[in-house]
Order: sequence, then C-alpha cells, then structure tokens
Amino acid sequence: MKHITPIPVRFRDLDSLGHVNNAVFVTYVEMGRIDYFNEAIGKRNNWHEFGTLIAHTSIDYITPIFLHDEVYCHVETTRMGTKSFDVYFELFKNVDGKDIICAKGKNVLVCYDNVKQQTANIPDDWKVKVEEYEGKKY
Repeated sequence: MKHITPIPVRFRDLDSLGHVNNAVFVTYVEMGRIDYFNEAIGKRNNWHEFGTLIAHTSIDYITPIFLHDEVYCHVETTRMGTKSFDVYFELFKNVDGKDIICAKGKNVLVCYDNVKQQTANIPDDWKVKVEEYEGKKY
C-alpha cells in the first residue's frame, strides 16, 4: 500500500488491560483515512456541504497495541462504484524493525450531499485523482 499515516497512541486510548481499546482502532483508521484523502485528492473538502458516510465497517483484530508502540495506518481505495467506494486498511506496529499487523479491515463509504440531505455520485475529480494516486483504474 502506498499511503501510510503515523498514529500517536495516547494514554486515554488504553483499556483496563493496558492495551488500546478495540473501539479506538476505528478512530485510528479514521485518522488514516482522512490523511489519505487529503493526500490523494489534494484538497480540503468542505465536509459540511459534501462528504462521505460510513455504510459499513469490518475489522479483524489480530495483535494488541500498547502505549509505547510505534503505530501506522495503511489505507488504499480498492473499489469505486457510482455512489460508494471501499477503503481497505491495516493498522500495524513496528517492533524491532519488523511490521506486525494489529488489525485489518474495510470501510464502505457513501458520498453524501449534506445540503440536499441525500446520497450523491462520487465526484468525477475524486475518481480521477484517486486513480492517479493509486495508479489503477476502478
């Protein structure tokens, strides 16, 4: 995967067992996904007018994340339809120079026009920019 976002682990992210709470993993993915879109699309979107909604999230938890782990999020677009697209992600940590996958999964995102309060087609410029960024056609 081309896109990698460093993820800071905060003390407040931990549960009573001392590892990052499973719900926080979704927040880490959100951070990676926003960073991905800023890089791939190359502009700041006015999310109050037009954006995306999460229609589905699936995640496989593989290895715990702890407070002092060096964590990263890989993100890539794997499918683009008319109104929705799939984003694959992996959260991993680097331990002694080795990448260890902590979680992986998929988000299905649907474009949404907040002004009209309805789903919308993926903007053509988003498709073009993501295809250029990823180096593939959808």
